[in-house]
Amino acid sequence: MKNIKMLMKKAQDFYVQKEYDKAAKAFLEVLKKVKKDKERAIIWAELSWTFYRLKDYRRVLDAITNVFHFDEDYDNKADLFRLKGYALLALNELDEAENALHVSLTMDRDSPKQQTIFYELGKLYFRKQEYKQALQAFNEVESYFLQNHKEFWLSILFYKGMVHYYTGNIEDSEATFEELLENANDNQRKAAALFGLAFITFDRKDYLKTINLCESITSLDSSFFDLETVGFLSAASFHYLGRDDVFEKYYYELIKNYPRGRYSGDLHAIKKKIDESRKGSAQSKTGI
Repeated sequence: MKNIKMLMKKAQDFYVQKEYDKAAKAFLEVLKKVKKDKERAIIWAELSWTFYRLKDYRRVLDAITNVFHFDEDYDNKADLFRLKGYALLALNELDEAENALHVSLTMDRDSPKQQTIFYELGKLYFRKQEYKQALQAFNEVESYFLQNHKEFWLSILFYKGMVHYYTGNIEDSEATFEELLENANDNQRKAAALFGLAFITFDRKDYLKTINLCESITSLDSSFFDLETVGFLSAASFHYLGRDDVFEKYYYELIKNYPRGRYSGDLHAIKKKIDESRKGSAQSKTGI
């Protein structure tokens, strides 16, 4: 028993020290020595968190299954269902993730550690384009994160701004992105706010402002998470301002970097229109 406790402490120490590979191996060694099912369940629970840190999400799910196999009445079920939901999110199994997170909330809705579930559900619904549910989830915890975790709150503002945009609430979207810009504490957040505003100015056909916003985005964050969209907004804006020479520079760069990108069809259509216009102009000059 003393040896088992020492091995368990060693495994937990590795985990605290963020040496997760060593922690996993140590917990598995303990598992070989314990006799009681409830003890096995505890170790499998420890392993589930360790595998999550290792981003080994399938093993997370297997470990959680083993917890309940050895102890159907395991105390921290809410934690494990939350973890299961996060692992499923990482595996892009969205429906199963949604179910696991809701199960966790039925067991514990109010504790601080559970509030991130609403945040993750909001992002999940956003990915599924279920914008009404996304907004409800974000609204549930916006004030909590404003008071307790500003980084989460700023992220919520970005998602809410995009939700408002995609649902046609442009004034609310603009106000939300302006709030994000005002409160952003780093260049990445500022760039994200400008990104949202660039969608709005582009829709309003304020192409010069869109170009300026896109230039500010890349100046603030050269590794911005969606440079493809920033490039397209810039390229299309130059085209609509009559600067097809600049558009073509963006066109060739975007086609090179994103040959099967989301905007390939739009870019090729604009380029075809430009080429046909030039051909028609040349023919009229030669009288052909």
